[in-house]
Amino acid sequence: MEYPLLPKQMPQRIKAVWRKNHYVTMGIFFLLGVAGTAALVWFDQFKGIFSWFVIAYFVILGLIFALVMALIPYRYTFHRYEITTEDIAFQKGFIFRSITYVPLNRIQHVETEQGPFLRQENLMEIVIHTAATSHHLAGLDMQEAMALRQQIIELVKAAKEDV
Repeated sequence: MEYPLLPKQMPQRIKAVWRKNHYVTMGIFFLLGVAGTAALVWFDQFKGIFSWFVIAYFVILGLIFALVMALIPYRYTFHRYEITTEDIAFQKGFIFRSITYVPLNRIQHVETEQGPFLRQENLMEIVIHTAATSHHLAGLDMQEAMALRQQIIELVKAAKEDV
């Protein structure tokens, strides 16, 4: 059975944001590895099993980096959303896929957020809060995000009036 894809997809620029986030994350882990290696060298313990641990750490780090970077286009294919008159659906996952449906009458409030990488790409994130959790929809064009936020607020008002 083929997994259904929701109709709305993020702009292509979200891939650049994902890459930048991954560069920063891997950079931090690389610097931690360098610091650990420097500490071992400083205390004259960079020999035997410790040297093998350091080598394994950097090899695994490189493999994870290559794998995640290679999977970004595939991840983009399955990062989607849909808004209906009754609910909002979020689709994510590239290995373990899931679609989450949030009924409009369960939404408490809607926020917009924009970190430095999203700002560089002129993108925005919408955060939809319910009583139980929050749902993030990152990578929307700024104008689309503001219009979508307003649309959700109007739909939520209409759904609350119907109850």
